[in-house]
Amino acid sequence: MVLFSVFAYVAFGIFGIYCIVSGVRKQKEIKAAQQSPDYYMDEKEHDEALKQIESFEKGYFERVRNGEQTQQFLAVGSNMMCSFLRSLLSAENIPTYTENEHVNSMYSLNALSGNSAFSIKVYILVADYDRAYEIISDFISKHESEENIEESQTSENPVKTIAKAAVTGLFFVNMPDGAEEKVHGITVLPKLS
Repeated sequence: MVLFSVFAYVAFGIFGIYCIVSGVRKQKEIKAAQQSPDYYMDEKEHDEALKQIESFEKGYFERVRNGEQTQQFLAVGSNMMCSFLRSLLSAENIPTYTENEHVNSMYSLNALSGNSAFSIKVYILVADYDRAYEIISDFISKHESEENIEESQTSENPVKTIAKAAVTGLFFVNMPDGAEEKVHGITVLPKLS
C-alpha cells in the first residue's frame, strides 16, 4: 500500500510538471504569434527609414562643408517636440542637426515624462533661417492662444517659473539677446548677421 501511495504521488507530481511546462510553452507560442509593438514591422521598411534620415543629415553636413554658415535655431525642452519640429522643417526640405537629443535618453526624467534633462539644440543653415522661422512661427502661433488661456487662469509666480524651467530643461542656459521663449518649451534664437 505504501508503494502504491508513493507511485501515485510521483505520477501526480510528474503530471503536474508536464502541465506547467506545456502551459509555459503554450504562453510563449501565443506571445510569439502576437504582433510586435514596434512601429516598423518590416526590416526593409525600417532600414529605408534610417537611410532617409541619414541622407537628410548628410545634406546638412554637405552644405556646411561647401561653406554655408550654420547657427543654432531652436532650444527645445522635449524629445517629442524636437522630433515634431524637425519633421515640419524636413517637410520643407530644411535640413537640421541636433545636439543633446540622444544623451537625454540616458536620464530617467526623460523616460518617465518625455522632458529633457538638457535643452535640445536644433541647428539649421543661416540661408534657411527666414523660411524656418516662418514655419515654426506658424506652428507656435496656433498653439500660443491655448497657452495664453491657461496662463490667464493662473498667476505667474516664482514656483511656476522654476517648474517651467524644469519641464523645458532650460536651467541656467544663457540665451543670446533677441531669443524668443515660446510655448511648449521652445526658444527661437535670432538670425546670425
